Amino acid sequence: MRRAALLLLLCGTVCAVVVLAGCWNGRVLYAFEPPFAATLGDDASLRLALGSAALRHGYVPSFSAAAGQDPVAVLQQEAGRGYATVVVGPLLSFQWKQFAAAFPRTRFILVDVPAPDAGAPSNAVFLTFDRTAAFRAAGQLAARTVRAAAETGAVGFDLAARIGVLAADGSGLLPEEVDAFLGGAAGLLDGARPASRTLPALPDAEAVRAAVTQMRADGVQVFLLGLGERDPVGLEALRDGGAAAVVSDWRHSSPLASQVLASVEEDVEGGISLALAASGGSRVVQGPVRLVEGPARAGKGERFDKG
Repeated sequence: MRRAALLLLLCGTVCAVVVLAGCWNGRVLYAFEPPFAATLGDDASLRLALGSAALRHGYVPSFSAAAGQDPVAVLQQEAGRGYATVVVGPLLSFQWKQFAAAFPRTRFILVDVPAPDAGAPSNAVFLTFDRTAAFRAAGQLAARTVRAAAETGAVGFDLAARIGVLAADGSGLLPEEVDAFLGGAAGLLDGARPASRTLPALPDAEAVRAAVTQMRADGVQVFLLGLGERDPVGLEALRDGGAAAVVSDWRHSSPLASQVLASVEEDVEGGISLALAASGGSRVVQGPVRLVEGPARAGKGERFDKG
């Protein structure tokens, strides 16, 4: 209740400042489907951060979550209520053809969706995240980690064999991101590239555990996990097998954070703020990405802002 009251007070105060300063850009709607909103963290904190970002850029914010309803139908209904800008979560953003062109006077910010080569309406802004630099740095971190272990005698001399990729089809981990990780590691391992293994989409828990067990037997000490929804299963197997992992979107893995060497994180809130501040003619906005070191190697992390 206290957070909600503070948010209302902040909104009221800053709205008055915005109007008096003549920086009025209209109203912005954050249309986030419930699964996406949940991955961003505490709802009150999220609303406070995004509400503050909207107010800084001259917008008065509103929020919508289509819980238990057809999210596209809810979005179409909300978009017709005079919002200058609508920020759309990624699951809905992939359905932009169903709503963006129907509201030409509304600017839609589509989160984490690649811009098409042609056919997108002029009122669609695609907020994307280039994670390759962060994955390259993660590969370098993995290489430094196994080198440090080798200096203590904890591992053998075939350092490239101590790093491995375990991914699943359709997990969201892109081939260029895997290649960046492997290349980053190879650059510090005299050109030797670690091996990678790919499982079918949505592998069952036993398949994940068997793959981890086999790779651990082969000497892998640091994994790049790209298992999507099965990342927690992989981290559990690594905990039992005494290894660490590079993951993406640490929030999904927080119950098993002790196995996280580093996480590649998209700064969604920061990207939305950049998109709100972008000029009206912008079609693509690159959001910031950061590599955050985990409990397996505590540190402050490093940002990789594109452009």
